[in-house]
Amino acid sequence: MPASGTQRGGSSAKLTSYFFDLLNPARIFRAVQFHRKQKKYCKVSHDQELRLYSEMLSNDMLHYGYFANAGIEPENLSFHDMETAQLDYAEKLISHLQDKTLAVLDIGCGIGGIANLICQKGFTVDVLSPNVNQITYIKNKYPGLTGYNVRFEAFHSDKKYGSLLNAESFQYIDMKKAFEKAGEIITPEGRWIIADYFPIKDSGDKKPQKKFEDLEKLAAGYGWKIIYQEDITYHVLPTLKFVNMYVTRIVNPLISYLENKLLIKLAWLHHLTHEIREKLSLKLNKEFSKLDVEAFVAEKKYMIVVLEKQLVKENK
Repeated sequence: MPASGTQRGGSSAKLTSYFFDLLNPARIFRAVQFHRKQKKYCKVSHDQELRLYSEMLSNDMLHYGYFANAGIEPENLSFHDMETAQLDYAEKLISHLQDKTLAVLDIGCGIGGIANLICQKGFTVDVLSPNVNQITYIKNKYPGLTGYNVRFEAFHSDKKYGSLLNAESFQYIDMKKAFEKAGEIITPEGRWIIADYFPIKDSGDKKPQKKFEDLEKLAAGYGWKIIYQEDITYHVLPTLKFVNMYVTRIVNPLISYLENKLLIKLAWLHHLTHEIREKLSLKLNKEFSKLDVEAFVAEKKYMIVVLEKQLVKENK
């Protein structure tokens, strides 16, 4: 049935009301002030993804995980399997720790899941992160851990550590500065466990590429010996496949559904928000491109590396 004049008049009045509300100077001023505060907050925290993952997974671990069955299909994975893979990953790293008489420093500790597990094994653990929200979270949930809110390059301590750990945090640190700082705080014959991915070809990213060959050269130059290395690239891929499946089957169709719903119910708002939605779509596509399994394998290798600090030989 065609809309009556009263119905059309009501819709027009609502639309006029929406526009006047949006153009209200006081409302615009408050919106600008709110945006500025939010922008400043986001630049400082950078932890929205971590917050999302911590709410999805219950063990406070934020990494790719390790799947012994590298060929498992994403359809056969559950959240329980994902959490188990996170624990297996942590256990692989912890297996390389030795000296319980000296503290372990977890560099780029996330929200403390691995550090807490190390602590349960009888080690003393300090955690370090430039993210104040992560350190605050850890202090509240894991009061037994000593936390430092600082970048590793700027970290100062009189304490000597028996082991250093970088679980997917090495990529964010200047490699040369990392070796300089590690040498200052590690005890002789102490260990440095690094688990991260390294580029094997140029991905087009403007950021400096930290290649594994560079790590090998710097290790030798700064008195470290690589005593263990393992390529676990294919054992982390199930995580990418699992997330990619959810994005493809749930997130993308849901976004499309909501856009079509907006078009049908509020066509004027759909038209006005076109540019905003386009920019958001480009941003999401950029983020989702990181889930491309074939690109990951072609461009990166995921390594577990254990280095040992060599004794300085004294001249007789």
